[in-house]
Amino acid sequence: MKATDKYRQIFGSIDHLKQYIPWTTGLSNMVEFIAWTPQSILGITKSQYQRQIIEWATMPEMRGKSSEQIEAIIKKKLQHQMEATEQLQTYSKKTTGICSVREALRRVKFFSEDYLNKEFDIFLSLCSDKYLDVFYSQFVDITKGYAWATHGNSGIFECSTKLKAMFMDNLAYNHDATILVANELKLNGKKNPDQILKYSFMYHYLVEKQFIHSDAGFLLLFIGSQPMQINQEEMVEKELAYCQKNPIKYANLLTEDIISIANNLTIASITWQEFIAFNESYLADNELCQVERKLLAGFNHSLQSKSFMYG
Repeated sequence: MKATDKYRQIFGSIDHLKQYIPWTTGLSNMVEFIAWTPQSILGITKSQYQRQIIEWATMPEMRGKSSEQIEAIIKKKLQHQMEATEQLQTYSKKTTGICSVREALRRVKFFSEDYLNKEFDIFLSLCSDKYLDVFYSQFVDITKGYAWATHGNSGIFECSTKLKAMFMDNLAYNHDATILVANELKLNGKKNPDQILKYSFMYHYLVEKQFIHSDAGFLLLFIGSQPMQINQEEMVEKELAYCQKNPIKYANLLTEDIISIANNLTIASITWQEFIAFNESYLADNELCQVERKLLAGFNHSLQSKSFMYG
């Protein structure tokens, strides 16, 4: 049985992006992120960690010692490394190397874009349809009043669509309003050199596999710490030039269909500061239930604690 089939058999799947994904799935996606990237907890990759233990265990001075003695020595070495990499200020420069649980949490909570993506998944899945209507109406015309479904970059998305190597951050899809939004989240990072073409390929694939409406509009929204100057023609031309340097590797991005989508989708951007301000305005201007008020205020609080807010 293939890995994707095993995943679908255990965790289920979707056959259309209009299907609702419970917000609790965002928690399992967080666990999935940690399981696939153990360096977020160990401080180094699993293979690096294994090699380090083997190196220590096979040092000449370990000869003749019992397994209990070797274990005690390695524990001391691990403790020494964890003490050496730990930072005691919230926004101290992010270190590398084996770390303690406390330091691991500091790194992901305040510095990790992947962690932010998972927080955003949960946030967006809990937002009301009205909130999403108003938020996305800043960038595109939307027929309001229909239901939104949101999808994070997870095993459920990959194994259901069988779309591999598409590291999207989060999708919001409104089937009745016929609009797909790709939310591309950045902390201090810049747009990838092939990102518009890759999202265009994703859109084409989802239409072809009937996961979205064939006439769905497409908004690619960048949310980051710095404003982005949008010149779509120039941006697409630069991406094409980049991919044409390696036409075999990027053959699937250089077709007429993909280029046409890239030229005709809507690209927009908003900074995290502007996003926070929008939430504050939405809180002030709307009668909201207590749950949604806590949701918006809580996510703003988390964003304001990120390292990019402090230079």
